[in-house]
Parts: sequence; structure tokens; C-alpha cells
Amino acid sequence: MTPQLKMAIKLLTLNHLELKDAVAQELVDNPVLEEVNDDVSRATATDVEAPAGSAPPPAEAATEVSIGAGQTQQDAGANIDWESYADSFNYLPPAAGSGRDTQFDDLPGIDQTLTRGETLEEHILWQVRMSHMNDLECQIAARLLGEMNDDGCLDAAPVATPEPAAAAPKNGTDIHADDDEALLADGPPPDAAPTSELEAEAEPVLLADGPPHAAAGARIDPVQLVATELDVPVEWVDAVRRRVMRFDPIGVLARDLRECLLVQLEVWGYDDETLVWRIVDRHMRDAERHNFGAIARDEKTTLEDVGDAMRIVEQLEPRPARNFTAQGSMPDSTYITPDVSVQKVGDDWVILLNEDGLPKLKISKFYLDQLRAAQAAREAGHKLAADPSRTYIKDKKRSAEWLIRSIYQRQRTIYRVVESILKHQRDWFDGAGPLRPLILKEVADDIEMHESTVSRVTSRKYVHTPRGVFELKYFFNSAIQTGDGTNIAAEAVRDEIKRVVAAEEPKRPLSDAQIVKILSERNIEIARRTVAKYREELGILPSNRRKKVF
Repeated sequence: MTPQLKMAIKLLTLNHLELKDAVAQELVDNPVLEEVNDDVSRATATDVEAPAGSAPPPAEAATEVSIGAGQTQQDAGANIDWESYADSFNYLPPAAGSGRDTQFDDLPGIDQTLTRGETLEEHILWQVRMSHMNDLECQIAARLLGEMNDDGCLDAAPVATPEPAAAAPKNGTDIHADDDEALLADGPPPDAAPTSELEAEAEPVLLADGPPHAAAGARIDPVQLVATELDVPVEWVDAVRRRVMRFDPIGVLARDLRECLLVQLEVWGYDDETLVWRIVDRHMRDAERHNFGAIARDEKTTLEDVGDAMRIVEQLEPRPARNFTAQGSMPDSTYITPDVSVQKVGDDWVILLNEDGLPKLKISKFYLDQLRAAQAAREAGHKLAADPSRTYIKDKKRSAEWLIRSIYQRQRTIYRVVESILKHQRDWFDGAGPLRPLILKEVADDIEMHESTVSRVTSRKYVHTPRGVFELKYFFNSAIQTGDGTNIAAEAVRDEIKRVVAAEEPKRPLSDAQIVKILSERNIEIARRTVAKYREELGILPSNRRKKVF
């Protein structure tokens, strides 16, 4: 495989953002490659806008890279003089939104304005500093936050056998005269005394099997662990934890889901005499299974009362850290920049390649003049000494020409693939029908390329349509045979299942077998396990979990 072919394949697999990074890196590494900052567009600019079904843009510079039998297939423009072409090549006009030729040069860059989200640890520590905790209590709170998991609750951790926790001071003896002076002088924190049934519970229990001083590798209670490390009584650590649990968000540092929800109810004014408290305290397993009849029987109440209580439970937050960035990480977000967009103009569809942010490229005139001067000297009969720098410039010039040519090939290949998809899925784009079954080979045969080339083009690349942003692979679907012998795309079956579930009666949701029967009536014959598979892929719960009792 030639270096040029390797570069063409590499660029073909890159999405828009990765292509921008690759071009920027090549500008750094290759001194012969330059970015043009003026507004003069190249005379032979590639026209990437064309109505679907019309003649393709001029292809005098187009060369298709197809990796099938280890060969490169080239079209009629393969004999073009790429050296001369690269000399005058300016890749892309100024990008829309790039800020060029505007009056905003004095604005701060994105690196000066970009911020990250606040972490839960930072949010809690700010509240700790704003509270009236003394230094030792602040230290305990900060250490407890270190034991918190991504949900905002305490997380048991495997540790070696810890030393026993320090005993509480007896007879007023000051055993921590340095760090704990203020805390011990005033006695245990006021929060150590139980103020409700929730706080009057027994000694903290482990989150896993085994006592606190189990064998090495056992999972130990994080409160016990913090008390051991800071050499303070467990009761003091737990008092600080219970105080922090009432900070925003309520329920942080809870030991488990039950405690997290109960402390929220307590702050809202509910106590153990209320039905909603008892449901969270005793019947969460039945509530999860929607077994509300069992809850009503055990509590000797009506389903209506259980329903009212469950509406309150649904407002509780089981994950206090939900709205915060995880410690040491950025938000788990995926940013998509479409590589191509499809717009309807009149009765035709227009394909627009996204060239926003990509620089214009050209071969450095300075280095070209140096090479041409050396060539002219040789043609005049002058003998030139071997010069390693001249060989280096030639290699970099060749690499720059390959890059420019590969970028052009990539854009042309994407255009042709999207044009073929548009032709095969025209009914879907027009909104006149579902997606039809389509495989890579059909598109490959249509544009006379190899399947592997189409696969590389459609991987991790997105198209913006009037119906939303979709990955190019979305338009390729396996075929499912209908009752009359015709084929329907699997994605169309998923859409049909979504419509069937959306139309069901909430108090009597449809089972998978009933959905199979309804689809059969609509001339779609599939097995129940296929319905279950598609339902799970769509994130639709089973019928017993979708049932609305109230």
C-alpha cells in the first residue's frame, strides 16, 4: 500500500472534527504546506452543492479511493497534473463563523471563556465553608466527600484491616489537645443527639457483608474508615455526615437509597406516621415492581391513597449528584458536527458539505521557487552538490500534494455516498414513507466503489436533514419480510413499535405477544423475541413496568 493510499484511507475515516485536527497538525509538521488567510477562493473550487439526481459536480480532479482487492480505482480525471494543481490550490473559502474579516478581533478567545461544570464536591465544600463548622468538622466533611461515589452516596471500599476507632473521651479528659481542642472543649457536636426517628437508628451498618474489622480486602463502613484515619469517635463523624445530608442537594452522603429518600422526606416535613414515609421505609421493592395492591393491603389503605403517596415518591431524587459534573472529569456529553447537510429547494434536494472551520491550503511559493531554481540550474547544465535539505523539501512537498488531493477525494466520496443514499431513501426524506431496506453493496454498486470505501465513509459521520441529525449508518437497514412478500426496513419496524406503545392504554399496557399480533394485522410478521429485542433497544419498559395504576 502506497503512502498516498494510506493517507487517503486515513482521511476518509475521519469525521469533521477529526479532519480539522488532522489538517491543523499537518500545518505544524509540514513547512511546505501553508494556510491562505486572504479571501481569494481558488479558481477551480469544488462545487459541493448539487440537486440530488442531477449530474455530479465537475470531476476533473476527482480520484476515488476504493480498498477492495488491494487496488485503487481512478476515474477519468486521474491524469491531471496534481503538482501544478497543488501550486494554485486554495482549499475552501473562509469558514462561516470563523471570525475572519469581522470587527471582533478584540474579543477573548474560547480558551478564555470556556468553563466546566461545578462538581458535587466543590458545591458541598462551599456550603461547609459557609456553615458554622469548626476546623475539625470541616476536615471530617471533606474526608467523607472523598468516600462518595458518582451518585452522591457513600461508597464502601475494600481496605485492609483498620485499627480500632479511638474511644470517646471519658471524665472530660482532653486526649486530643492539638487538633481537636475546640471540638472536645465543647463536647460532641449538637447534631450528635438524635432529633428524629431517622437519626435515632442503631449504630451504622455495613454496606456489605462482614464486620468492620474483617479480613484484609473486606469492604468497610466509610464512616468507620474516616473515624479511624482522623482518630476521632465514629459518632462525631456520623453527626457531621447527617448534617451534610441536609445540605443542597438533600440526601448527599446517604448510605443507601432508603436513607437518601427518607432524609428528603424528613426535610419536606413528613414523618414515620405518614404513608409516603412507610412506603419508602418498608415497601420500596413492591413499589419498584408496581405491586401497589400488596402495599395497600399491608398498610390497610386504598389504592388511591397509595397513588397519592407514590406521586410524592416520584418527586424524590435518588441520585443527589445527577446535576453535577463527576469529580476529575468533564461532563459526559457527545458533541456532533454534521459532515454534510441535505436541504430541500423546491422539488429538489441539495447536498451541502460542511467545510466550516477547515483552512484554505496551498503549497508554499517560497519552497516551490527554491525547487524550480534548482531544476532550472540542472537543465542549464550546472552540476549541483547533493543537498539533504532539498530532498527534505521534495518529500514534504509530495506529502502536501497528497494531503490536498486526499481531502478533495474525501469530500467527493462523501458527496457521492450521500447522493446515493438520498436516491434510495427519497421517500423517507420527502416524508412520504418509511426507510426502505438498504445495504452497503447497493450504494457501492450505485457509485461504483467498493463496500469497504462506503463503510469508511458512513462510519462516525453525520448528516443534517430537515428531520434531524442522523448518522449515515442510520439509513442502512436489514430487511424484514412482510406478509405479502415485500421487505421492510428494521428501523421502520422499530418506529411502528414505538407508535403502537404510544397509543396503548396506560392502565392496560400491551404485552410483547399483543404487539406481535397488532403488527401482524399491519402486515408485519416478526417473532415475539424480535419485538422484545427492539423494545429494549428503544428503551421501552416491559408491560408490567409501564402499567399506570393511578
